Parts: sequence; C-alpha cells; structure tokens
Amino acid sequence: MKIKTTALATAIGAAVALTSFATQAEITVLKQDPQAGNPLSRLNFTVGGSIRPQFDNMMGDGDKGSFKRNGYDGGTRFRFATDYYLFDDISWVNYYELGVNIPALFDWDNHYADGAHNTTRRMLYTGLKSKTWGTMTFGQQNSVYYDVVGAKTDIWDYDMKAQASGNGINGDYDGSYRSRKMLKYKNSFGDADIYASYLFSDNDLLRGNGLRYKRKGGGSLGVDYHIAKDLTWGTAWNYTQADMRNVNTGGTETYSQNIYGTALSWTPDNWTFSFGGGWYENFLTTGQKNIHDYFAGDAWGIEYFAGYKIPVGQYALKYVQPYVMGDRLQYTTGRDYQRIDNGVGVTFQLDYGFRVDYEHVFTSSTDDLGDMNIVRLRYDF
Repeated sequence: MKIKTTALATAIGAAVALTSFATQAEITVLKQDPQAGNPLSRLNFTVGGSIRPQFDNMMGDGDKGSFKRNGYDGGTRFRFATDYYLFDDISWVNYYELGVNIPALFDWDNHYADGAHNTTRRMLYTGLKSKTWGTMTFGQQNSVYYDVVGAKTDIWDYDMKAQASGNGINGDYDGSYRSRKMLKYKNSFGDADIYASYLFSDNDLLRGNGLRYKRKGGGSLGVDYHIAKDLTWGTAWNYTQADMRNVNTGGTETYSQNIYGTALSWTPDNWTFSFGGGWYENFLTTGQKNIHDYFAGDAWGIEYFAGYKIPVGQYALKYVQPYVMGDRLQYTTGRDYQRIDNGVGVTFQLDYGFRVDYEHVFTSSTDDLGDMNIVRLRYDF
C-alpha cells in the first residue's frame, strides 16, 4: 500500500509540475498563422485539463467504508483540441477529452469503485466551423440540453442531483449529457444562439439480469438568448426513442423519452446567480427490473446557485467565493420518491490554477440520505 500511495503521489506531483507554468487557460502548443506553402501554419493545437482529488463524507454511517470517504478521483480530465484553417472562414475542428481515474490507474485500494475503468472517453468529435454558416460536429459531445440548460447550474461540486443531464439511464446513451453518435449544429443570430442535433441509433447498453437499453434515434432543439451581457436564458428539448429488451424472455418495450428544460445565468459584477428546471417524461428510472415499468412516466427537478467572489489578490489567494446552492427532484408518476438538497460552500481560488472547495449539504429524501461534507482539491491548466 505504501508503495502504491507513493507512486500515486509522485504521478500527481509530476503532472502538476509539468503544467504549473499555466494559469487556468488552455496551453497553445501550435498557434495558427496561415502562410502560403506551409500547411502546418494553418493548425492551432491546444491542450488543457483538470486534476481533481476529492473527499465525500456522508453524516452517519450511510457511506461507512466507502471509497469516496477515503478519497477518490472527482473527475480528472485532459483535453486536446485542434483547429485547422481550410479556406475563407471555414476550419476543421477536432476535440478529445480523456477522463483519468488516477487511483484506479495505480490500483490504489479502497480509493475507487470496484470495476472502475482507468480511463474514460468523455468526448471525441470532429466537424467544420464557420463564422458565417455556424458549427457542425459529429461524435461524442455535450448534448444540446446540457449546453443550453444543464451547464448553467453545473457549477458546484455536489450538483446535478435534480437536472436531467446524467440522471437518466446513462447520459452517454439517452441524449441528456455527453451524447454518443450525435450530429450537432450551432449558429448565432443576433442575441440568440441556436442549437439542433440528431441522435443516431446506438449500441446496446447492458443493464444486468438480461436487460438491454437500445437507443433507436432522437434529436434536440435549443436556444440560448443573451438578454444582456451578463444575463443568459436558455431553453431546450430533447427527444429519444429507445427500446428496453429482456433477452431472457424476448420481451421489448418501446419508450418515447422527452426532457424539457429552461435555465437562467446572471453574473453581475462579482455575483453569480443561476436557476434551472426541467420536466422529464419516461426518462428517470423507477428502480424496477421490469421492461414495462423501467422508466417513470413523469418527474421534475430544479436547481439553484448564488455566490459572490471576494477579491483578495495577495498571499497567493486570488479570491474567496462563499455560496449557497440546492436542488429538488420529484417523481409524479411511476415511483414515490423525492429528494431535496440545500447547502453552503466556499471556494478558495489560488494562483497558478490551484483551487480548494468545501461544501456542506443538507439532504431530505425518501431513502433517508445523510447530509454531506465535501472537500475537493483542484488544479486547472
């Protein structure tokens, strides 16, 4: 164990040292400067990432012995992006984001979930970008729903407990989060950013007990309206048609899954306010291993955040941001369940991309979840 812990600490230290010269910005490896007869001059190549060790401590014994209480990887990722100028205002763009579970990578016992992968493909897509015609991309990427609605309240650590993105059967498959095999289009018209996407048929998602989820197709529409420089209102809808199959019995149930959502983001001066909510139809799971009742008919959720950045600018501390946040998830048909979270937190933003977050969340839920204490260390580059 001592050897594994030392190896992990050394690896994290090396990763931080390699990138410590950057301050919370993408690192430009190659800068685009098109020149005749030099194909490489057309390429812009950037890298970035975030290292995120985290500790979750649920009050009581609800998580006794949990790897999250011992300390785990809270979402380390590395990003690689290219922009290759073709002609006029057309560029070929590519993006790859790799999630790395550092404790699993080094086999650090009791610090990662059983069966967890060492690495995860978070996003991988390619496409064309034009100031005139907009941007068209294909691959695994953020959904329209997440871009327009979910991202506005995905800004604290213990979040996304009530929004659609990531709360369905699997956000990579159902179109709600980092959607696989998606064609997405975005363009701006005045103060409005318009989004549209098409979800292609996907592979089966195995759910155990012979159950399989099969996305047959779908699509999304979204609008982000910039009411003012610091005020944005987003609205989106996502539709997915999918089959739940039981390979043991041969039975199949087809679901039409809809999520509708809207959210506001307001950032006047040093303040940050956000509020979002959604309605989820045949989207949230019931917990039953039955293809005919696998998804709840209707549910809804809301999330909010309010924080203020207090500038410091000395002793290696850029600012302190205290904040309050919360959410509520409520099933209306298909399951008798609700969850309400309200909490307080504080962020210490340090120099060179280092950051420390602390949160205490008060939870009231049908399944009697305990209150949560969270500490997350973070290094962004």
